[in-house]
Amino acid sequence: MMTAQSERTDILDGYYRWRTRVVQNNSFSCIPIDFAESQEWAFREGALKHRTGGFFSLVGVEATSRFDQLDGREQLIIFQPEIAINGFLIRRLNDRVEVLFQGRVEPGNIDAFQLAPTVQSTEANYKRMHGGAATPFVEWFLEENSSQTLYDKLQSEEGTRYHGKYNRNVVLEIPTDKDLELPSQFRWYSLNAIREFAISDNILNTDSRSVLSCMDWDLLAGPGQAFRGHASGTYGEHLMLSYCSDEDQAECSTLELFEWLTRLRVWGALRTKIKPITELKNWIIDAGEIRELNPERGFVARQYKVEARKREVVFWDQPLIDSQGIGHIALVSQMRCGVLHILIKASCEIGYLEGVQLSASVMIAPGEVADESDPIEREILQRIESGDGVEVILHLRQSEEGGRFYEDENNYQIVLLDERVVIPESDYYRWITLNQVKNIIQVPGIFSIEFRGALTLLISYL
Repeated sequence: MMTAQSERTDILDGYYRWRTRVVQNNSFSCIPIDFAESQEWAFREGALKHRTGGFFSLVGVEATSRFDQLDGREQLIIFQPEIAINGFLIRRLNDRVEVLFQGRVEPGNIDAFQLAPTVQSTEANYKRMHGGAATPFVEWFLEENSSQTLYDKLQSEEGTRYHGKYNRNVVLEIPTDKDLELPSQFRWYSLNAIREFAISDNILNTDSRSVLSCMDWDLLAGPGQAFRGHASGTYGEHLMLSYCSDEDQAECSTLELFEWLTRLRVWGALRTKIKPITELKNWIIDAGEIRELNPERGFVARQYKVEARKREVVFWDQPLIDSQGIGHIALVSQMRCGVLHILIKASCEIGYLEGVQLSASVMIAPGEVADESDPIEREILQRIESGDGVEVILHLRQSEEGGRFYEDENNYQIVLLDERVVIPESDYYRWITLNQVKNIIQVPGIFSIEFRGALTLLISYL
């Protein structure tokens, strides 16, 4: 009889063998080149643009705001106004659900290959502006068909790197009698596998984590089964009780949360202006990179030449953002009035159209440092490092979207604060239940992609 440990081993061993085969079959390579060597990108009109004018461009941005950390800030940023599709197809087999993943080779991925949604495609890609092959299964997300829409909402990208970028996160259920013919880079996975992937380093890519965090977890676990089956008093049971809690058990009502967020957005009054890269005061363009004059932190942009024989286009080159260090994202939880709550932070970022979104308790972008003016973040980081009054429940490394970032990574953590630890009140932090998260995440532009990525770790308890 197969034990839980042997099943985990089989799932991960099978994934790693598949990954090795796909990467080998792609003859994958990704090497930096000078901008002048590019056959497809050039500096035009103050930006680094693709020859077609599609895909994305690198531009400068300047901010004014009442938030001190943003007012007067200038930086390089990714400008991509088109809305991409990040979509999963799912199917029901008897009493379980399976999700169709794409094993996607991207130039910036750690280990080249990670699990992406069934379709992860910009408009330029699925309209084949690159002149390459068609995007598999994209017709399910563009045409009337026999699928059932389970989730279809816009969700944001990183506010530190993108300017106002949103993607269409969508989950479609296909009929039980529909048998899809799968290319070699696609596989169906059930919840048992997804649980393992959620807490394994660098398997689920950013877009998979984003969509999985938003979809109905009762669907994945089975009706009324989310977080069930954990022993009394365990973290898993606390998650279940928080997920099923009532509004009156929350420390702050959902209406109060929306009023708080709206107040911060109005007060912050973020305004941004796109400007030529050459006019950024503290940035420089040289033969091989666009970089900030301060070399100790932040990020640079470089051009890379890529080969991936199983992608829609075999050879191409493109710019990628390369950060100078590893980021840190942590969800802090605590039992409050008998119910598990999660500490959320109102994060003001230069790339948010709204100025502010709700992010993880700790959110330090790759290449950045902790905000010394934030005493709560500073105390949380000190407690995590020392172990004083805090238990680290989950800890793993996740890399960011490999189609735009070169091996950018974050340390992700779920931590539990001792009930006796008192976190000071702040107008930038609030405590919420998992039930509130479940409801609020349905609204676009509320939770940041970093929060959604950290939330996905909890799937391991479903």
